[in-house]
Amino acid sequence: MNNTPWRKCWVAAASCVGLVAAASGARYWSNYVYLSDLTALDAWNRYMDLIKDGKYDEALAYSPDLVTNFDGRYSTAFLTDAAHAHAPSTVSFEGTLSDGHTGTDPHPWVNGWIRYNDGPSPQRPFRTALDRTDKRNGQLGMWEISGSSFGSTSALIDTAGLRSIRIGDVSVDNPQGSYSLFPGSYRVEAVPQNPDYWTIEYARPLGDGAGEIRAGMSTTLFKIEPSDKLKDWIQTESEAFAASCRTGTPDPTKEGRCGALAYSTEPLDATNDLIISSLRGTTFP
Repeated sequence: MNNTPWRKCWVAAASCVGLVAAASGARYWSNYVYLSDLTALDAWNRYMDLIKDGKYDEALAYSPDLVTNFDGRYSTAFLTDAAHAHAPSTVSFEGTLSDGHTGTDPHPWVNGWIRYNDGPSPQRPFRTALDRTDKRNGQLGMWEISGSSFGSTSALIDTAGLRSIRIGDVSVDNPQGSYSLFPGSYRVEAVPQNPDYWTIEYARPLGDGAGEIRAGMSTTLFKIEPSDKLKDWIQTESEAFAASCRTGTPDPTKEGRCGALAYSTEPLDATNDLIISSLRGTTFP
């Protein structure tokens, strides 16, 4: 991990004397901040309070590994305050130190639960690792959200099959790959690659063409499903194919294209014969 000061932004106690504003363009807290009384759980609570309040820009600064983005594998376009705009639900967070850890361990884990204002929350916690530095006098220096908790504290949304996606006030055209989200509630509007033939089905529709996604919960966010127009086209094409193969006169020369239908002794009855055709949509967990 890069330990140069300008790449680090540490969770600091607001009550500490000597806290200085981030330098222009540098985004770091002064290394002279005295944090001997700040426990890992205190630091975690301050970090999650930022996320709860939609202060994603500031929260992102406390997790350098999200900033460096793990070699660019995941986009951080939605890890910004604007993505929190119009959030349909409010959330709160509750955390406890993992068994065996104390508030001043150098690398503790916190078990966190997200609570929504309108109902049950996940039973399985997400886990956040923190790292600390020590000052030269042996006292606690600063806390950082560790990169080892990237996959559990933040969520990923896959955008395969989408022409565009809008989360909060952040729009992305022609999205590529996966995008990171802080845990919480988001308003989303997604458009499939071909909206004439595919449609978006939200797990939590909002009734205005948009939906709610709840990042950090192990549930389906939305699906891309075939539209009625595409289903009708598939049915028509399936019937035409079956009729060309099942003529009522066995024809071994059609076996390669038609299979067993080439040997049928009865013509297709499109009204009474069952033609099975199906499409599987794309699920976005």
